[in-house]
Amino acid sequence: MTATIRQCTSDDAGLICSLGMTTFRDTFAADNSQENMEDYLLHSFSSELIKSQLSEPESVFLLASVDCTPAAYMQLNTGKAQTEQFGDTSIEIERLYVLSDFKRQGLGTLLVNQAFERARNQRLSKIWLGVWEHNEPAQRFYQAMGFKRTGEHTFTLGADIQTDWIMTAAIN
Repeated sequence: MTATIRQCTSDDAGLICSLGMTTFRDTFAADNSQENMEDYLLHSFSSELIKSQLSEPESVFLLASVDCTPAAYMQLNTGKAQTEQFGDTSIEIERLYVLSDFKRQGLGTLLVNQAFERARNQRLSKIWLGVWEHNEPAQRFYQAMGFKRTGEHTFTLGADIQTDWIMTAAIN
């Protein structure tokens, strides 16, 4: 397996929409109503929204490919682009999505390590993210990467108000 990571551009909006919808549906559809899922996917992965996020100067999308096949992506936010205001010394992993066929091949680790490297290069002190309280595999992964639960916030999926754990890791 040869994995590569590159920064996305606005030309990647369609690819990000597709990867996001597929991975989100695969991961969460069994635990949520179809109506709430479709509402969330329609609004959160619209081409217009993704293009807007790709052009946001304080957001970066990184695409991981395996043997030239797009397999995962991560969205990083700093400054005012963060979904919660943790200040100018923090970076948020808003999304880290890996296609089912590529899970447990090290792509998540590769991407999170990239987030730590970018944070160190920007002299930031903390990485944080939100993870659904019922997504135990992701929680275990983030704990193994050095993240600790430090709080929670709400996440709206269609008409359903859910709880995400906020997990943070110090940059050293």
